Amino acid sequence: MGETPRSEMFDDVYFSAENGAEETRHVFLDGNNLPAAWQGKRRFAIGETGFGTGLNFLLAWELFDRTAESGAFLDFVSVEKYPLTPEAIREGLSPWAERLQPYLGRMLAQYPMRVPGFHRMVFDQRVALTLIFDDANAALPEIEGSVDAWFLDGFTPAKNPDMWTRGVFNEMARLSHSGATFATFTAAGFVKRGLREAGFTVEKRKGFGPKRDMLAGFFEGAEMRDAASPKTVHILGAGLAGCSAAYVLRQYGIEAVLHDPHGIAAGASGNPVGIVNPRLSAFRTPESDFYTAAFAQAGRTLPSLGAGYVQCGALHIAVDEEKDARFARAAENWGWGNQMRRLAPQEASEIAGVAIDKNALFLPGAAQVDPAALCRAYARGFDVEVGAAPEGAVVLLANGAAAARGLPIHTVRGQITLVRANAQSAKIKTNIGYGGYISAPVNGLHAVGATFQKWMTEMAARDEDDTANLKKLEEHIAGLGLSEIAGHRAALRTASQDRFPVIGEMDGRYVSTAHGSHGIASTLAGAHAIADMLRGGIRSLGKSTLKKLAPQRFEERESRKSAKKA
Repeated sequence: MGETPRSEMFDDVYFSAENGAEETRHVFLDGNNLPAAWQGKRRFAIGETGFGTGLNFLLAWELFDRTAESGAFLDFVSVEKYPLTPEAIREGLSPWAERLQPYLGRMLAQYPMRVPGFHRMVFDQRVALTLIFDDANAALPEIEGSVDAWFLDGFTPAKNPDMWTRGVFNEMARLSHSGATFATFTAAGFVKRGLREAGFTVEKRKGFGPKRDMLAGFFEGAEMRDAASPKTVHILGAGLAGCSAAYVLRQYGIEAVLHDPHGIAAGASGNPVGIVNPRLSAFRTPESDFYTAAFAQAGRTLPSLGAGYVQCGALHIAVDEEKDARFARAAENWGWGNQMRRLAPQEASEIAGVAIDKNALFLPGAAQVDPAALCRAYARGFDVEVGAAPEGAVVLLANGAAAARGLPIHTVRGQITLVRANAQSAKIKTNIGYGGYISAPVNGLHAVGATFQKWMTEMAARDEDDTANLKKLEEHIAGLGLSEIAGHRAALRTASQDRFPVIGEMDGRYVSTAHGSHGIASTLAGAHAIADMLRGGIRSLGKSTLKKLAPQRFEERESRKSAKKA
């Protein structure tokens, strides 16, 4: 057997040098009475502190796959502050490579960008893994859902005390229902006392290998209510929001019917070129966490769908001092490492392929895609109906401004211009943003856009808007000389008063709208959030982010304003 993986940060091994897989079975699987505990349950959730190599998850998935009833679903949510690379995971688990296939390969195929926040992966309509790359004390309060079993697997308490705090134990209690269990390899006295103070019954059991003792036990609290998931959801709107929802719901075993009198991708989702980008802000906030999760989700999902997906990166030019300061703070505060790089003009020019005379922010993971083709790929195999949803159906409103239902939502007209590449512009290697944007060339064409006309609803394309798009491009990237217009398209995007999507439950219906100009990524993340609400599972986004997305936020904001005035 190869050398046991070791954390340099904590000078401790990730699992037993004697036999990591047997340790997982003895401590975590047997310690939580698995697989017996999930028999007869429609849904089972495991919470873990310390993902490490993913060995515990993979063995739990393998066991669930073999023993759980047909139709049962496993949620596995795990916190990891220092995520390993896929290469390090594969190397660390090499002693069990044969046993863990195909699970390991499928997990690594979806393994997320190593950036802070929530990352959701779904396997076989049967297992959802939610990885949270963050400190446990910050991450656990953001989890929403109910946990049936806990794997406490941080590094030894003496070397990593921050993983074994009263705050962690109290959050475990918040997320646990009556009878929820836990198990851990340690028998440290302060761990035992902390769990008991949080409401867990704790007992010592025989440890694994040379470890004399371990701890296991259960929680005494409120009973969990387990509502059934709907079998079918009727989705109004067959643009990106609706089609991505149908595609994602099926991953969780929920079927969908799309309703749209105009067909697939008839509105703003029908543009031929779209940029996959997060919305950038100076600080890490619940909103930035949403765009981080959405951007990472898109990067894992879209390549397999085709639809003209090309990961060419995106260069954001700091067109003024304010934007330069915002980009600098984003690079510092978002924690994306080399996935978000601030560049001086010379390096920006080298990456862009053309001369850039200002600082810029580069996102190598950004991409472009054909939104209309993406909608069709999402909707493949689904019925698209013209009429309304049947009476009493579970409904998702994903039809843009028509989903407003009294919310402060408005439309913004945007026109893109398709222009033929010339010898100079053909050198562009990445999408470039400057308030507007130009795409890297696709089939000899650039997409240049887009106008921002909140006051207009005219759908016909206008020559003056093409002129405005090209003029703005020339102002920020001089010397391209683009002039041969090959096409254009105008459409109405939907945005909210606070420029953030609206995703959640409202008046007995669900809603996903107001995705604005970042909808390629945000609609996909919104679809996972809606699926979790429908099925009652662990949420794919943090509690603070979900609150910011919720339709109720506007009413609550007005109530707070009224209270201040009173």
